[in-house]
Amino acid sequence: MRHPRRFVLPAIVVALAALVTGCSSSQDKASQGSLAVTMGSTGAAAGTDDALSHLKAAVITIAGIEARMADGTWVPVETGLPADVDLIAIMTAGNVATLPADLLPEGDYDALELRITAVHLTLMNDTPIAIVPPGTGWTARIQVSFSVVAGQSTVVNLILHGPGSFKFFDGEYGFDPEIEAVSVEHD
Repeated sequence: MRHPRRFVLPAIVVALAALVTGCSSSQDKASQGSLAVTMGSTGAAAGTDDALSHLKAAVITIAGIEARMADGTWVPVETGLPADVDLIAIMTAGNVATLPADLLPEGDYDALELRITAVHLTLMNDTPIAIVPPGTGWTARIQVSFSVVAGQSTVVNLILHGPGSFKFFDGEYGFDPEIEAVSVEHD
């Protein structure tokens, strides 16, 4: 016959572990703020014949974003990724694509790094073209200073320069992302 204390001690240990985990996660959330990233796109001047002028759509897949804290620590932004962004659609509409916000530890940050894993183009005649990524994808590191404050929202606005990012050479499209931060907003 088993003694009831054999079951009580493990139950107490499990309850204490859950309590400690719950407390530490609520403390972590209390020292976190929200970070959202927007992506805009530029094209060539009207009437200019560039790689983008022959495209109906240019969809990039952003599979990863990391933010670098001032001490050099990289913090992953994990919510809502991967995300597809049609650069031609947002450029034509004069809009930006807003990626879902994620919580990050409060502090000062000095860079973002985006990993783009796919580029799918659609020509004006609806012909699809996929640009093969190098290795695990293209990486763009953007120097941008921003602060994350507990309980507040920070939005980093990025722009991808289409004419510099897309090339057409020897009958093939190429991609090398040119992205810069244009502004930072705080709530």
